[in-house]
Amino acid sequence: MCVGREEIMKRIVIIAMLSSLAAWCLAEAADPPIDCTVYQIQRAADYGIAVGDSVRITDVVVTALDIRPNTHGFWVQEQPGSDPLYPYYSGIAIYTQSTFPTGVQLGDIMTVKGVYAEYGPGSPDTCRALSEIDTVNPLTWEKTGSTTVPEPILLSAYDVGDTCTTCWKAEKWEGVLVTLDTLVCTSYDAAYPLTSWWCKEAHNHPPSTSADSFSVQTNKLIDPYPGRPNIGDTLVSVTGIHQYAGPALTSPAAYRIITRNAADIVYKGSGPAPNLILAYSTSNTEIVAAFDSKLDQTTAENTLNYSLGTGTLILGAVLDPVERMSVTLTTGTQVPGTWETLTVCCIKSEGGASMIAAQDQSFRAGLTPISLVQTPKSAENDSSQFANEQVTIAGIVTGDKNAYVEHFFMEQTPGGPWSGIMIYGGIPIIPAEGDSVIVAGLVSEYYNRTELLSVDYIEVVSSGNPIPGPDLVDPDQINTGSPTGESYEGVFVRCDPVFVSDTTGYEAFGQWTVSNIAAHTATVGHSASYTYDPTIGEWMNIRGPMDYYFGIRRIEPRRDADIDLVNVTGVDPGTQPKPQVFALEQNSPNPFNPVTNIFFSIPAKAKVELYVYDVSGRVVKKLVDGVPMEPGRHKATWDGRNDAGRAVSSGVYFCKLSAADKVAQMKMVVLK
Repeated sequence: MCVGREEIMKRIVIIAMLSSLAAWCLAEAADPPIDCTVYQIQRAADYGIAVGDSVRITDVVVTALDIRPNTHGFWVQEQPGSDPLYPYYSGIAIYTQSTFPTGVQLGDIMTVKGVYAEYGPGSPDTCRALSEIDTVNPLTWEKTGSTTVPEPILLSAYDVGDTCTTCWKAEKWEGVLVTLDTLVCTSYDAAYPLTSWWCKEAHNHPPSTSADSFSVQTNKLIDPYPGRPNIGDTLVSVTGIHQYAGPALTSPAAYRIITRNAADIVYKGSGPAPNLILAYSTSNTEIVAAFDSKLDQTTAENTLNYSLGTGTLILGAVLDPVERMSVTLTTGTQVPGTWETLTVCCIKSEGGASMIAAQDQSFRAGLTPISLVQTPKSAENDSSQFANEQVTIAGIVTGDKNAYVEHFFMEQTPGGPWSGIMIYGGIPIIPAEGDSVIVAGLVSEYYNRTELLSVDYIEVVSSGNPIPGPDLVDPDQINTGSPTGESYEGVFVRCDPVFVSDTTGYEAFGQWTVSNIAAHTATVGHSASYTYDPTIGEWMNIRGPMDYYFGIRRIEPRRDADIDLVNVTGVDPGTQPKPQVFALEQNSPNPFNPVTNIFFSIPAKAKVELYVYDVSGRVVKKLVDGVPMEPGRHKATWDGRNDAGRAVSSGVYFCKLSAADKVAQMKMVVLK
């Protein structure tokens, strides 16, 4: 691969932000957010609001959703009449860190709580950066009602601006839903000609002149994305979110109109012909063909308009009745992992424009075994033999996003070497451990870690399945530099017994080292939310999926239960371990509605209190109230009701464990 510069920069920014946002999470209850308006955030300096401040906005309306697999979040806007400045400075981006905004819809009235940020090379200069509210995990938005989406504001090309030199006129429209009318497409972006193009007004709205142009981007919020117009095409209107976008590759920083869907681009006449932009299998007998515009049903469902390079028959074709931009093809049995090419011709757009030539897209057919995806190109090159190719895989989730936030691990049954893989980024469905899933996406090599990126399709086939593994391995089989290490990438493994032999770098990088009696070592990571604090000499049985993190192979425990402290006699690596650990594990599921499970451990017999608090510090529910309990791991269940038996509202809650002189706390979210 390989991963594009924009994706790498996004991950670096996310990593940098997580530390500060984690600190904010811990302090949130004691340091309540600033209640303010979008206007005040967009003019932060005038109202004493600084980058990094915790803020809360209320009664804002959702105007746009990023529904791509690797989502950035959604956009909100103040309601008309809410401020004398309306519509100036009334919109803002809500960045969700690749957490898909499940349940959020256009027109939802929201309360949003998060951290004020300026994203871009000019930060904290708001004219050269994107103003946004960064939410943290768990989610920090709540629907309080619904209404109609505010009418887009009619602007001229002069108002929109294009580069940083025009920010004095463009900044006030950042994040606002706007529209421009009577336009001509004049050119395509040099770096992204399929998804970004430039327009001028056909009849200038003063103070616009023929020198004023603006950029439109179509792939920011939806995938598949709408097709581009032909140069010279006249457009009735273009609608979307006015947004500052930083430089990427050869594209300069600029203000752009970000369209939400194909309906935001209205053509004079029939518009352009459809283009085939993606094809992938969803089973061994089905393929999805994705197009960049709405299709005519008759030509889209004519099987004679499709063919497969291997000769596999096309038996049926059904147009998506809602979006009308994708067609599900029923096929003869595909050979999994075979290189396949779908060729399409003669398809018409909804407006009647016909494809002028056949087009094709290639992919790996059927449900490709993960072991084939993980097979290296050669003995000298450990990148996947399918790197940069579209594949569809099936397996069982072994570590979900409740543990890892931005990714999950899955493994084909029955497990073993070459059977696991990481799925990275936002997805419309968040599977749980034990779910059997089918996932289609692009095979990526991120710093030589094989992963599935840009998920185009995910289906939960069944739930509650046994998890493959964990495979019992010697640390020497999985450590960095091991000749067998590559084969365990993404695989759920366990090492036992081992002891903590090194904690150097734990505070800075969240990783530590374990060793066995033969002095074989393995690295342990801290990508998940376990609370265990590694102590030199403590013996344990440890398990988790294997990651390849910037050149280091690491076991990634999912929770404290994956770090099982044990007594080992006759061996003295340093100090004797404790028989148990004091820990409060992250509840699961989270967010939840209406029931969640809470596991906790205590090292000795003690009276235990396990209370749920709201964000103001008031006790909501006493799950365990001073009950004497034996040492070990215990489970409590919360049904989302308070001590009076009434269901609590959606929002953030805190769970606090107290036993003897120890206290632990974690954050939960009720999401209805």
